[in-house]
Amino acid sequence: MDIKTVILTLAIGSFVFGAILALFQYGKEPALRIPFWVTAKFMQGAGSLLLYFRDTTPDFMSVLVANSLLLGGCAYESWAIFHITGRRVSRPLHVGSAVGTVVVCAVMLFLNPPNRIAVSFSMHTLFYTLPAWALLRHGGETSLLRRGLGCSFCLLAIIFGIRAVWALVEPAQSHLLFGVLIYQVMLPAVYCMMLISGFSMLLLAKEASDRTLHATLREQKAILETLPTGLAILRDRVIERCNPALEAIFGFAPGTMSGKPTACLYESPNVGEQYGRIMYEAIDRNGSFAGEVAMVRRNGERFWAWVQGTSIFPERVQSYAVFSVTDISQQKAQQQLLLQQNQELGAANQARSRFLKMVAHEFRTPLGLLTSSTDILDRYWDRLNNAERGEQNSRIRSAARQLSELTSAIICQNQTESGRYVPILQQVDLALFCRTVAGEAEAVWSNGQTLRLAIEDDCGSAVLDETLLRRVLQNLLSNAFRYTPPEGFIVLRAWRLAGQFELEVVDSGIGISEDDQQHLFEAYYRGSNTGLRRGLGLGLTIVRESLERMRGAITIISAPGAGTTMLVRLPLAGPEL
Repeated sequence: MDIKTVILTLAIGSFVFGAILALFQYGKEPALRIPFWVTAKFMQGAGSLLLYFRDTTPDFMSVLVANSLLLGGCAYESWAIFHITGRRVSRPLHVGSAVGTVVVCAVMLFLNPPNRIAVSFSMHTLFYTLPAWALLRHGGETSLLRRGLGCSFCLLAIIFGIRAVWALVEPAQSHLLFGVLIYQVMLPAVYCMMLISGFSMLLLAKEASDRTLHATLREQKAILETLPTGLAILRDRVIERCNPALEAIFGFAPGTMSGKPTACLYESPNVGEQYGRIMYEAIDRNGSFAGEVAMVRRNGERFWAWVQGTSIFPERVQSYAVFSVTDISQQKAQQQLLLQQNQELGAANQARSRFLKMVAHEFRTPLGLLTSSTDILDRYWDRLNNAERGEQNSRIRSAARQLSELTSAIICQNQTESGRYVPILQQVDLALFCRTVAGEAEAVWSNGQTLRLAIEDDCGSAVLDETLLRRVLQNLLSNAFRYTPPEGFIVLRAWRLAGQFELEVVDSGIGISEDDQQHLFEAYYRGSNTGLRRGLGLGLTIVRESLERMRGAITIISAPGAGTTMLVRLPLAGPEL
């Protein structure tokens, strides 16, 4: 086999190999491609082809251009191996080697043939030594393939180095055309070694890709196992793979969730189908899904989850998808609590505003009476007779009484709401207590109404909080007097029955509608038919809270225009107040 045949074969092989590499790397992401490699093979093929026609081309083409392409291809092949072995090729090294190669080839134009061969083979020796060094000098574990390929490049470097020295020592034998036995053995050996090296590089590239893939898979596995968010890879709505966090969220034992359909994560298959349709339509339309989803744990407990999903293969949205699941039950509970607190705060603000308006209104009347009556007495004392002075004093006492009632109601409500009230238990004669409070109420609030008492003498006595019971009875009687016309009547009944003390206040007043009865015990609420009558809307609230402290209860029977009956039941035996 002569040198021209070997060169032509190498040229064809380089072009074919370069085309295969181009197809091998076609469509891959830039990060997955091996740089310099395809360019190296096409440069080697073009350089070898020009050398094949060197007898018919000028020295400029056969020496400068051909050798520049051939040596440049060898340099690029070295850089490709550098990349495969994980070594970085800096831009100055890349550009410097290319410029240096062209300069050396330009110098070769001025050398005689033996020296040209010596320089060319010396450059080949350098560019075969570099990949050998990169393959064999590795700090970690090296594979047999890498060591074998490194040794092949070492052997090529040695052969080309010997040939460079031989060209200087035996310039007469430098043409490498025919006859010399060592050339007939060397050329086929070099050809075979270069062919083997080329395919070994392919295997080495695959080995590097496999190593990267395995490292990536290990990293992904570590991430999946330590990720606090649940993660699942679905195939046709079946859990192909999931991490321990997802199994913990849904209450499955480790390793038991894979292979289960996603329908088991929802309250029912129909619910799962509805959510699945929403999710996959969003992924198909927008490329991803994110939203709150109602899901079910293995024990049947319902919870809210924040689910995010995307497709692994956009062209097969329904087949392959990955979803992350985060349990947001606590956040939802906090959100619901915050919403409830906001609603309560809004209601409290409304009640406060309504209270301030009512207080301003209710205090204005008695304060006006006090002001006007005291002004009259100050200015016209000498001109007023005793009856006129008594009338003004009566107005002052009435206004003071109203202010006292309002102030007491506000203080009482504030003590109850703040929890500062301390109950005081004492022995109370129930019949005497009822008659006393009824007399006080009639003296203060009566405006011509008739008060009838039906208090049984056998009510006996009981240990209870007299202050709370007084608040209950005073507020019930004051409401009865306030909303009963002057010609009407009020009845107070009291009796003891089966360990209970019962009070009943009946009036013939304006009555209470069913709608108003639903809100009657709310603070600052006043009935729709109260008109201009005074009141803060605290009386029945105080009654309710006082009875709650005494374990009592109240029942209302009323209708508009038909009067009202308030029945109080108070246990006389039970836990201490």
